[in-house]
Amino acid sequence: MAEQTRIDLEVRLSRIKEAADGLQALNKRRERRKAEPEANEDEDRPKPVPVKLVKRIRGDADRPFTSDSGDETTVSSEDGLPTAKVLVNNIWHGIKLDSCARYTIAGTDWMKYGDRIEGDAPIDCVEGIGGFLLDVIGVWRFKFKTVYADAYIVDGCTNDFLLGVDFLRQHGATMDFQRNESSYRDDNLKVIILFHTTEGATNEANGARVAAVRMTKRTQLQGRAVTSVEVAVAAPDGEVGIFVPSRRTGAVMLSATVTTVQNGKAWVSMVNSANGRVKLPSKKELGTWIPLDEDVEILAMDGALQRDRLKQ
Repeated sequence: MAEQTRIDLEVRLSRIKEAADGLQALNKRRERRKAEPEANEDEDRPKPVPVKLVKRIRGDADRPFTSDSGDETTVSSEDGLPTAKVLVNNIWHGIKLDSCARYTIAGTDWMKYGDRIEGDAPIDCVEGIGGFLLDVIGVWRFKFKTVYADAYIVDGCTNDFLLGVDFLRQHGATMDFQRNESSYRDDNLKVIILFHTTEGATNEANGARVAAVRMTKRTQLQGRAVTSVEVAVAAPDGEVGIFVPSRRTGAVMLSATVTTVQNGKAWVSMVNSANGRVKLPSKKELGTWIPLDEDVEILAMDGALQRDRLKQ
């Protein structure tokens, strides 16, 4: 335990130093740009890469930014992008999939979760929606539980992480908006990234969409027993919905369940009707998730419809 604590501390200190070195290198590049003669401004340089980042009024994400507002602004990703959950240092974070962005980018807060890759980034800056420019600090490598990605750290953006076309092309990943998942094969293993999407308050279901429900890991069920099992659901935290079974699972019986999503997961009950143990493989699709509107009232099963009570 003490050895692991020492290693974790060394990693944190190393990443803090890498972040400071990256910012220092960025400041030096800015100073060189200011010192360059105006005649060199038209030299060939990489063009800014467009990304789906927008400026918002700090503290009020719903207020659009205008150049004459005079309010303090912050930069964040555009609403409506598919969002997935990843576990980093035992904390769940949201990352977004942007199939229109050429490169994967991340905010400065993510530098403490990854390792800097030596060398200069092939691009100097990115261009957000509206034409504003953000400098690129460098390239960082991130290792999640099952996903590896290199991202360009952008100065001016803090906690957003956008997976771009470079990641999708490198892994040959496909995005299925019917199932709300992106999948690819890695060393003969199938990797599935569940995501959820929203389409704004004008949608009939408040922007929610039906999603696939899968096993999070290989699970062994005891014979002739009821077991609560954690499943993966591509839905935002706190969303209440109904799990509807739609796949055959042999001797394992599933039932429609009203439950709540937390960190991209939910609990459902499974009944193993066989005498012996049954194994359910990881990533196995079990059914679909149907979100419930806020005006839908869930009635508790308190026995009010039992025959004896109905006669009273």
